[in-house]
Amino acid sequence: MLVDLREGFFRICALACAALFVYRGLYQVIEDPTRLNAALVAISEILTFTWLLLSRRPVTRDWKPLTVVVSVTASFGVALVSLQPGVALVPVYIAAPLQLLALMFVIWGKISLGRSFAILPGNRGVMTGGAYRVVRHPIYAGYLAGHVLFLLSAFSLHNLFVYAVITYLQLYRILREEALLAAEPEYRAYMERVRYRLLPRFF
Repeated sequence: MLVDLREGFFRICALACAALFVYRGLYQVIEDPTRLNAALVAISEILTFTWLLLSRRPVTRDWKPLTVVVSVTASFGVALVSLQPGVALVPVYIAAPLQLLALMFVIWGKISLGRSFAILPGNRGVMTGGAYRVVRHPIYAGYLAGHVLFLLSAFSLHNLFVYAVITYLQLYRILREEALLAAEPEYRAYMERVRYRLLPRFF
């Protein structure tokens, strides 16, 4: 019953965040139809929380308090991101197409993962096909690229701080998830084949 309550809590939070980004994204586009960067951020986050609502329960999950706090903050902390125009360090007409590519990579990663998607690190089976042949965490990689591109096209100190915290916490999630999955021989073999987590030849 406790597990069901936890699952229900995460899904209610996901639904609330998805609704928030629907509202904020539509508001920004109605106010200024040229703000494709804000629309793409909203679409990206809406897809995240929609996917969470459709996810299946993993075989094992890391319920350690620190992991729960980090994972929840990293996931739902995006609600603190401001979609205001900010300062365009990179023009929107350059950033937006690249954001779209990053979003397509996220979607490819989610299609490759199927319904094995959740907030907390867990064992949902070893995924090695599709986008997972490029890097070990393609969804995180796509989000990171999208966040950087939006920040460059709508820079503010507020968003810099929010994205810096989220990125740091996402790295922690990646390491916890790999520590959990490394118990499986299949995943250890996969780590040997695909050596990089987010960016080939870097990390």
